[in-house]
Amino acid sequence: MIDADRSGVLHYTQHLTLKPEPVHPYPFCYPIHLQEYLPYLQSITKLHTLALIRFRIPWFIPVFTEHFGMFTNTLRHLDIRHAYGTARELSYIICQFPLLEDLTITYPADGPTVLQVPAITQSPPLRGKLALAQAPRELSEGLAAFPGGLNFRSLELCWSTHLEPIFAACSHTATSISYSWRWDGTTCESNPSIQVHIAM
Repeated sequence: MIDADRSGVLHYTQHLTLKPEPVHPYPFCYPIHLQEYLPYLQSITKLHTLALIRFRIPWFIPVFTEHFGMFTNTLRHLDIRHAYGTARELSYIICQFPLLEDLTITYPADGPTVLQVPAITQSPPLRGKLALAQAPRELSEGLAAFPGGLNFRSLELCWSTHLEPIFAACSHTATSISYSWRWDGTTCESNPSIQVHIAM
């Protein structure tokens, strides 16, 4: 990130992934680990895709604006992998990006509520693709209860059960549904899988 800033390209970054390094299992998991990088993050004004890997979501809720508020006017795709947090905490973070179209949540690690989560009063349009891997019932129900509803056109689902709320919420917009029993880390593998294309 520092090298990108020096070369002048950080300002034009469209895809950003924040994840712990293999040697150091905890960097970027908590807000304190991002403090020294905030000036660089705040200089990114064209971010389209943000991937958060192994983040401890509850601790970012009180300081969301400081750490991610600069992306709320541009972000279209949010990718959350192996994050720690309750379904309500994940839902709150998602709803802070008002222009979000695509959402990916893989292997969320649920835990006890750490902080009181503010009420969710509005949600993004969510008109693109939803990818879920091993989503628990609470997360499916939480997403389906978004104030603005779910409007995904494509559903890519892996190793998830209790998906009835998702199907019901997207019944008016979904044109493609894919269910797989495998996950390669970024997308569902096609074999074995069930794929449904809905004629409009």
